[in-house]
Amino acid sequence: MKKILLSILLFIFLTLQSCMTRKDVLYVQDINVYTNSNVPYVTTKIQPNDILKIDISDLNPVVAAPFNIISTSSNESVSMMELTGYLVSPKGNITMPILNEVNVGDLTPSELEIKIKERLINEGYLVNPTVQVRVLNNKFTILGEVNSPGVYPFSEESVSLLDAIGKAGDLTYSAIRKDVTLIRELDGKRQVYHIDLTTAAWMSNPVYQIRQNDIIIVNPNKLKANSGGLIKDPIQVMGLLLSALAVILLITN
Repeated sequence: MKKILLSILLFIFLTLQSCMTRKDVLYVQDINVYTNSNVPYVTTKIQPNDILKIDISDLNPVVAAPFNIISTSSNESVSMMELTGYLVSPKGNITMPILNEVNVGDLTPSELEIKIKERLINEGYLVNPTVQVRVLNNKFTILGEVNSPGVYPFSEESVSLLDAIGKAGDLTYSAIRKDVTLIRELDGKRQVYHIDLTTAAWMSNPVYQIRQNDIIIVNPNKLKANSGGLIKDPIQVMGLLLSALAVILLITN
C-alpha cells in the first residue's frame, strides 16, 4: 500500500511540475515599459478573392447611376452585398459597369478610390465624382486552445490580435501563450510569425493588427497534448488526485 501511495504522490508532483506558472499565463507582463509607444498601423492591400463594395456618386445622381451595381433593397444585408459585390480575380482584377476591367491588385481601398475617380474624370464620364470602396468579406481564423475557435468576420479594416483573441472567448488555461503562431499571406507569399503574448514587445510589430485572411494557431501545453485532450484543466486533475489520496489514507487507517 505504501508503494501505491508513493506512486500517487510522485504523479501529483509531476503534475504540479507540468502546471504553468503566473509567468506562463499572464498577458503582456511588461506593458508599462511600452507606455506611450507608437502603434504600428499598416493599411491592408486588396487581395485575390476579396469582395468589394464600390459606390460611385455625383452631384447629379442620374449620371452616376450606370456605374453602380443596382441594389434590390435599401436594407440589404452584408451577405447579400457579398453576392452582388465585385470578386477580385486571382490576377487582381474586377469588372465594373462601363469601365470594364480594373486592376485592383496591390492597392489599398483608398488608393483604388483615387484610381477609379481619376478614370471617371480623365475619360470624361463624370466631372466631380465621389468613390467609396469597402472590403465586405474581412475575416480571420483562430484555431486551437481558445474557448470558441472558428472563422470570425470583422467590418473594420483591421483589428488587433488581442481583439481577435477576445472574439474567440480568450485562450484556455492549457494554451501556450509564449508561442502563438500567426500565418499571413502578403503579396503572394506566406509569412509565419511566432508571438509571445506574455510580453508587450510584439505590440510594436506588424502582427499587432490582424489582417484579412490571417490564421492564428494556439497550441496546447505538454500536459494536455500528451493526454490527447482528455485533461482539460490541470487544477481539476490535481483536485481529483488529492481527493483520491485522502480516501485511500482513510481506508488504510
